[in-house]
Amino acid sequence: MKINPKYLHSVETLARVQNFRVAAEILCISQPALSKQIKNVEETYDIELFIRDNQGATLSDTGKLIIDEIIALNRHIQKTNDHILSVAQNHFASLSIGFGKSSNDFLPGYIREFKNKYNNISISLSDICSFEQEEQLLSGSLDIGFMRQPKSKILHSIPVSSDEFVLAVSKDLYTEDQIDFYLENFNLLMMSNHSKSMMNIKTMALLKNRSHNITNIFADIQTIITLILSNAGVAILPKKSILGIYDAIKLIPFAEDTCWDIHMTWNPARTSKSVDLFIEYVQAASIKVGAAAE
Repeated sequence: MKINPKYLHSVETLARVQNFRVAAEILCISQPALSKQIKNVEETYDIELFIRDNQGATLSDTGKLIIDEIIALNRHIQKTNDHILSVAQNHFASLSIGFGKSSNDFLPGYIREFKNKYNNISISLSDICSFEQEEQLLSGSLDIGFMRQPKSKILHSIPVSSDEFVLAVSKDLYTEDQIDFYLENFNLLMMSNHSKSMMNIKTMALLKNRSHNITNIFADIQTIITLILSNAGVAILPKKSILGIYDAIKLIPFAEDTCWDIHMTWNPARTSKSVDLFIEYVQAASIKVGAAAE
């Protein structure tokens, strides 16, 4: 490796906050030291990572092309470090678990009960979408994912829950349950478009042959929810991302079936004792939940 991994962490931090002073404070180093680290990376590969001006530092076009790989490598380095420490301390590897908003109703309980049973296994959680979970499961930077059924045949999965799409409307704007009325008369707030995002793919399928007006595109569900609450528009969202949390939002179901299964997913080529224990626990807990529902 041509570069110090610590410098890559500095690159990620500066890319996130876009300010040398703030990044240096987060990293607990001086601004000159941070500038030297960034310059070292740029000179090593003969590239320009950041555009510097009086406002701070923003990623260059080249920086934008490689920042995702740098972030992924940083996550893997941290996971490797945590794994080694966990094994050294208690012979159990740490767990890295990915999830989406549709897991909010069941995953916290699973984590809590599992930790009560195995309190010497540390767990880190990442709120990321399904296609990113799949990529990280394949690369090894994630141990377990709670996501849509994976496309890769390498990964194993079992269904543990389900969710559905609904139209989310502020109760201030709500007058009827006709979805087409809201799509025709209000801004449709959508996540940033990504060709791999199944949420966007399914949303566009629901919009086919429907009049609609997409005028705002945002980075995350929380931002969209905030805008719904301020009457800035409506949105097509997973029901469980809102249900029981925001009383001021009305959820309107679609006439067509919009349900999908949520799978616990893992890579059988990258398991550990901790992963096996968590899979066994969730499988047993899911059976109990299913039996209770019957």
